[in-house]
Amino acid sequence: MSFFLAYSIVLMGGCFVIWGLMLFVEYRKLDELESYFSENEKVCKHKRFWGRNQPIDKSQRMGLMVDFLSDSKRFVKAGLVTEAELASVPLALKRWVLWPYRLAGIWFFAAVIWAIWHRW
Repeated sequence: MSFFLAYSIVLMGGCFVIWGLMLFVEYRKLDELESYFSENEKVCKHKRFWGRNQPIDKSQRMGLMVDFLSDSKRFVKAGLVTEAELASVPLALKRWVLWPYRLAGIWFFAAVIWAIWHRW
């Protein structure tokens, strides 16, 4: 078995694992996470607009939460979220929310490497 084939298998398997983790977070952890921001105006507007519980709605709502947690200083400075709201989210929940999306970014670069390697 060539190294390229092994890399391809790991890459494709990893895509399904990351996708599964993202779906798990969207369907199991999103409501718990939004409960910590129940008084936040931006979250309430976002939830009202994307509130039909379709997959696109959940991913859009999760995107806002990931933005808040990953780049919190910028959102605190803009006044969209308070430090108290961010501090109220448990560390374990933050990890559940952020790591699948960070892994997806790493996996994207691994896919770019695969595409370059495939053409070579």
